[in-house]
Amino acid sequence: MEAARKPPDLQRVSDYVYHYAQHQPEHEALVWQSVRITYSGFAQKVKTVSRALLSSGIKKGDRIAFLGPPRPEYFIVMMAAVDIGAIWIGLNPRYRIGEFRHVMNQGSPKLVFAQNPIDGRGYGDELSTLFAEFDCVDQVIAIDTQTPPGIRFEDFLGCAGNISESKWRSVRECVNADDPAVIIFTSGTTGKPKGAMNSHYGLVYGAQTEFSRWPSRAMRVLQNMPINHIANIGMMSSYALVAGGTLVFMDRFEPGEILHTIEREKITFWLQAPAMFHLAANHPDFGQTDLSSLEYIIWGGGPMPQHLVEFLHGVGATLAMAYGMTELTAYVTYSDLDAGPESLAQTIGRPEPRYDLRLMKKDGTRAHAGESGEIQARGRWLMTGYYRQPEASRDAFTEDGWFRTGDVAERLPDGNWKLVGRIKEMYKSGGYNIYPREIETVIEEHPGVAMSAVVGVPDPIYHEVGHAFVQCEHGAGITPVEMKGWCRERMANYKVPKVFEIVEELPKLPIGKIDKQALKKRAGFRTG
Repeated sequence: MEAARKPPDLQRVSDYVYHYAQHQPEHEALVWQSVRITYSGFAQKVKTVSRALLSSGIKKGDRIAFLGPPRPEYFIVMMAAVDIGAIWIGLNPRYRIGEFRHVMNQGSPKLVFAQNPIDGRGYGDELSTLFAEFDCVDQVIAIDTQTPPGIRFEDFLGCAGNISESKWRSVRECVNADDPAVIIFTSGTTGKPKGAMNSHYGLVYGAQTEFSRWPSRAMRVLQNMPINHIANIGMMSSYALVAGGTLVFMDRFEPGEILHTIEREKITFWLQAPAMFHLAANHPDFGQTDLSSLEYIIWGGGPMPQHLVEFLHGVGATLAMAYGMTELTAYVTYSDLDAGPESLAQTIGRPEPRYDLRLMKKDGTRAHAGESGEIQARGRWLMTGYYRQPEASRDAFTEDGWFRTGDVAERLPDGNWKLVGRIKEMYKSGGYNIYPREIETVIEEHPGVAMSAVVGVPDPIYHEVGHAFVQCEHGAGITPVEMKGWCRERMANYKVPKVFEIVEELPKLPIGKIDKQALKKRAGFRTG
């Protein structure tokens, strides 16, 4: 069988759109339901949108925001923006107004593209509010419908003819590999989301490395991850584009439809969080659909239970897991392609030789076999920093230039690394990073709450879920149901704790801080 062809080395991630438009113009690039866009069509759409952006006054370094589910439009606008040096920001449809405000305030986008409604939820009022509050936004562009106060996407594209071919080309020539392409909002120890700037180089290098690990001659990637997540932008979309593959979009997660899409579209690459695989594997259609097209079943964002790994082995695809994060831009450790279920369930694989990684103990020395230390990374492919947050950017790196992941791993004798804990209080639920302080702040905004504490506890499906302890003001009759509703109205649903426990008083350490270790034990006992 012919070996998979190595992708070319190009400077910018958007260069691959035009490369494949020339070399495989009729090959499918983007698919969503009945929509079929070839690489030739993809390139033409990207060029039209980028010229319309220039006509709208967008310059190198300006930010472009997009609110929508994973559909072709998001990736077309992203490629158009980064192709002329603008910086793209994804807005998660699950955000509530406070979360939208924070991202808008930090990113200050000049244009906001929006699909509306999304999965039954309308965004007209929120978009109108944001447009009125943020002077940085010149215009809201409605992808699907007329969205107050927006203009129609077709009208926006109509101004593309104002920009000549030579002007468009001259602007593109000024975009460099190390320029930031996207800002992806993550969180720090304070729980305040920070915008990590990921460069063209980082996205391209990460995709090329991923292809060297998981090559394919006829790549068809199932894409249903949120558009503001590094798994979507880097590990899936950039990976498929750099390899000249096909992205098959699903605008929401639905286990049964995923299985039928794999069968119908002959998907070869299925990447999800472990919780998603759990739900798909337990769907009644799992054994009734043809999954034989799958070459790879990949997961990240948390460990997979060994029993589920063994179950998925029955599909016949290569199973693999990898470790990465937003600031790393890509996966940096990979499991062996012949790894057994125990290794896949208990380790994050081996460090990729292309990346400069180390495990550092608290005493400042490197961890050896059998020892644990913080995962640290160094290289041109890392994020270029947090947008407009110089102090946070400095704090994220050691004095000798290594990025601190905050994750602690143990180096096993066989060379694999085992993730054993996190320096920060962050926990991972369904592949999302959850930061307790952000949730506690929302809870404590309730007039009847005196203070709160949120801890992560083990969960068989989502790996970890939140357990909130709420201390009420004297005489306040707050119920767990009321607190869950309060949080659901103010934050994305994946951040809402699974359990709310009303307590008379939170335990404290001698210095007056809340004793979270005692709460974790208490929550773990109740969960167990």
